[in-house]
Amino acid sequence: MLTPLVSICIPSYNSEKYILETVMQALDQTWPNLEVVVVDDCSPDGTVEKLKKIHDYRFRLVENKKNLGMAGNWNECIKACRGQYIKLIPADDLLYPTCVARSVQYLIKHPDVTLVSVGTDLINDKGKRIGSYAHWPTEGVFPGRKIAKASVMLNNFYGNPVAMMFRREDFFKTGGFDAKIPYILDFDLWLGLSKLGNVAVIKKHLCAFRVRSDSNTGRLTGEGGKAYTAEHGVLIDKHAKIGTYNMTRPERWMSMTWRGMRNHIIAGIIKRA
Repeated sequence: MLTPLVSICIPSYNSEKYILETVMQALDQTWPNLEVVVVDDCSPDGTVEKLKKIHDYRFRLVENKKNLGMAGNWNECIKACRGQYIKLIPADDLLYPTCVARSVQYLIKHPDVTLVSVGTDLINDKGKRIGSYAHWPTEGVFPGRKIAKASVMLNNFYGNPVAMMFRREDFFKTGGFDAKIPYILDFDLWLGLSKLGNVAVIKKHLCAFRVRSDSNTGRLTGEGGKAYTAEHGVLIDKHAKIGTYNMTRPERWMSMTWRGMRNHIIAGIIKRA
């Protein structure tokens, strides 16, 4: 039986501080058939120089000829991959050794599952664990539209990009990362994939998300998370329109109000991290 190829793709920009650790842990997976692809978006720092020191037949570096921005680079990352299954991770996050194997087995066994989410540790700049992400409360396979509606009303139960795995073909069915939603573009993709099928949840912590005040997440939650809250409105309206879920006007008000309160709290947590 052939083992499917899994692509771990890492979009990078000014990532020299963490990129080698991220790539080496990606290569250190128990899944036997994988490639690690880094697509660099014209970093002016030493990111590319560090990556060129990696000599592993499973590793590939792609350098964009011009800066594409976050959504453009993330889309380019998926296009550059050859695998049937995709694990996209930011350039400062970490995978634990069995993360790929545990995730891809769910997708192989459950053709109705379009997205797999795993438990996630939260770490700080120095790699110290400072908490964990609040994923869906129970393990198993759930209707995607159910998790989508709960996620926009209460909490993003999917998690950060490092926690997710999906099929390459399903990614293109969603239209990919939307440049009109530049900050929470990953949340937008999870909702789009949930519209296509079920979501599998693995509770075991198999990866780590780095909480940094200078990251995209940190910038987004600045000023009490006002930018995040505004974009949340664009997100929920988009998916109500395309039928990912049904949403009444009172529900929209509740979603926006609760998101604003949460963003203010998260901004304070990031500052203390």
